[in-house]
Amino acid sequence: EAEEIEEDETSLFEVSLTLDVNSAYVSHNRIFSDTPVAQYDLWMQMNLPDDFGWLAVDVWANQELNKRHSSHRGDQNNGGKQFGGIGEFDYEIVYGNSIGPVNFTASHLWYTYPRCGWGSQKFWTVGAEYDNEFVVPSVKFYWEYFRQDLPDDAFMIDFALSKGFELTEQLSLKLTSKTTLYTSEYAKYISGGELTDTVFGGWDNGVALSYELTDNVSLGAHLNYLYKLDHRVRHCPGWDSYSVGGGHDTHDGLVYGGVSVSFAF
Repeated sequence: EAEEIEEDETSLFEVSLTLDVNSAYVSHNRIFSDTPVAQYDLWMQMNLPDDFGWLAVDVWANQELNKRHSSHRGDQNNGGKQFGGIGEFDYEIVYGNSIGPVNFTASHLWYTYPRCGWGSQKFWTVGAEYDNEFVVPSVKFYWEYFRQDLPDDAFMIDFALSKGFELTEQLSLKLTSKTTLYTSEYAKYISGGELTDTVFGGWDNGVALSYELTDNVSLGAHLNYLYKLDHRVRHCPGWDSYSVGGGHDTHDGLVYGGVSVSFAF
């Protein structure tokens, strides 16, 4: 009798829900809030047949837990009461695939700010990652195309290195180091005209632990340090959110961290 061979079949649909509670909201080397936030992420992925990759929809939200400061301009007018303190919703449609050890993605990303009359931001993104057993490099390009006052060469690029370690069957550790390059035109836009040269936003280094509680539930914790390498960025009043400050200096850098719980189905 022929022996039956079991194939490792990938599920057609994958869904994950993650809740993060962080001491600050930091993105692309910029500090949007230096007070505690809750961040929610719903990821819904469909795996395509054969070697056609996958499609995903990602919905992300940021909620201020301390109303003393808010991460976006205009929130002071309503005291943070609208939308339960949620000041940002992001929506992303992503396509991903692999060619050998290189994983790549292309997406459309939409940032919205419902609590203030700040409109929205829309990006095309392209990313690549070289998967290997040593150090994993990655790069992701963001082009904000929706604003007519931005020239075509106004964009930012994320660069990152990561290294993972399996400590036990359930516990893993990951080290990351990342920076974001802003072209001169995009730096000028972000800083309100204060910066006119191409700059790196900072250098963000972190360590993260992940513990698989069950096949569907995992717990996480991370600690990061963001340092702003360029003195022009450190002393630019318009670089971070207008609400950052809160009695301590965040111009040079910021230590921040958080905990998370994830559910995967």
